[in-house]
Formats: sequence, structure tokens, C-alpha cells
Amino acid sequence: MYHGIDFSGAARPAADIWIASARPTDDGLRIERCASAGERFGVTDRAAVLTALRTWLVERDGVAGLDFSFGLPRVLVPRDARGSWSSFLRWFAAAFADSDGKAMQTDLKERARASDSDGVELKRETDGPTGASSPYSFITRYQTLHGVRDVLAPLVLGDRVGVEPMAPTESGPTLCEIYPAATLRALGLPDERYKGGTHENERPRRKEIVAGLRAWGVTMDDGLADRLIAETGGDALDSVVGTVAVARAVANGFQPESARYDPLEGCIYA
Repeated sequence: MYHGIDFSGAARPAADIWIASARPTDDGLRIERCASAGERFGVTDRAAVLTALRTWLVERDGVAGLDFSFGLPRVLVPRDARGSWSSFLRWFAAAFADSDGKAMQTDLKERARASDSDGVELKRETDGPTGASSPYSFITRYQTLHGVRDVLAPLVLGDRVGVEPMAPTESGPTLCEIYPAATLRALGLPDERYKGGTHENERPRRKEIVAGLRAWGVTMDDGLADRLIAETGGDALDSVVGTVAVARAVANGFQPESARYDPLEGCIYA
């Protein structure tokens, strides 16, 4: 099974985190379920949702893609934590154990200013080519904090999952980083102004995306297609796009492009 998870670091993310599950077919993917974290787990607050999500990930078969940054720009990580990606996770979880997203962002901006880098909101090697934001920007800071500290670190350091390509496993659940907008671009589909409820052309764009996914090989019930088009936030749609990103990564053997990948920073699969 392939799972796409549209992640959120909101305080009450039950309606913002969406999970789509798909089964590979001869022609592509069959979406078997797409639901919010609230519908899946029956809880609302961040701690409860993320606890349930961790348990769910460990119990899954196959590969799950999550759309938050799995790392930071190398220059921001202390030298003694650069030995491996697991060392980075251990440092991150300890350094920001009591931080919120804003405090983490402030700390990382100060680290950037103290480095020889140009700018304060730095990007990873994988971010620029895929069009992703800095992992600690205004848009991404809470996703990165809670994704790395509260999801990845406990699972990876506890040997509960493998992560491609930094910490692969021969058996058990596998996680990878995805970015739905990059996948949409790769498929030639609209990658902006299709969510948020602020533009009059968003619904037609969601409809176009659903049609494009079906043309690519994604099979879904008409009821789910209607829901993906109707959901203004685009989170449900992004989770389905995430299953395509996972399928493409699996088909490519999770091979990253060397020029776009630093094993300390992570790799976006589109």
C-alpha cells in the first residue's frame, strides 16, 4: 500500500491533516480511502493526533509519504550532529524540545546570520529544484518542528520505521518526504491557486487536477472525486497527490539526484 499524508503543525490539526491510502494496480493506483485525521483517529488536539499518527504509521504496510521537511540546511546543524541524519534527529529533538515554531525559527535565523551564508531563511539542496520553501519559513516552521520532533525522531530513533534515502530498512514501514506541488508540476497539472478558498478559479483547478490524476492512472470513486473538488483547503487533494509521489518514488527505487540531495538534509520525492 502507498499512503500520502498532507501534514499540519496546527494546534488542532484534526481537520488539516489528511491521509490517503492507495493500492498499486496494473494501470496505476486505486484510492481505497481518503480521510482527515479527525475522521481516522477521532481526536482533535495536536498531541493526540500526532500520537495516533505515529501509531498508525508503525502499523501500516508499504510506504507513506509526508509533506514536511525531513531536515534542515547543513550549515545550521552543529558540527557534532552532522555525522548522520540520525544524529541530526537526536540533536533537533533535544535542541527544540520545549520550543514552538516561532522560537525554532528565531533560533535558526540567528544560526544563519552567524554563518557565512547569504540570507536568513536558507534552503536545503532539495528545496530549490522542487520549488519548496525554507524549512523554517513563516509557512513551514510549525510543520517542520512537529514533523521532525514529534513524528520522525521518535519513530526513527526508536527503530520503528525506515526512511528513504537516509535510513532505509529491509522490512517494516517506510517513510519518505513528498511535496505535492512539485508532483503536480511534474504531471503538468496546476500547482498553485487550487486551494485556500480565496480565488474564484480554485474549484475549476481542483477539478482539472482530479481529471489529470485519473488520466495518469489514479482510480477513485466518483464520491471521493467530488469531495476532493469540494474541499476548499485542498488538503484532501494533496494527500491523494501524495500517493502518486510515493508511487513515482518506489518506481524509481528511491534514487535521489545526487546534485539535489544532501544525506543530512533530506530528499523530496516528487
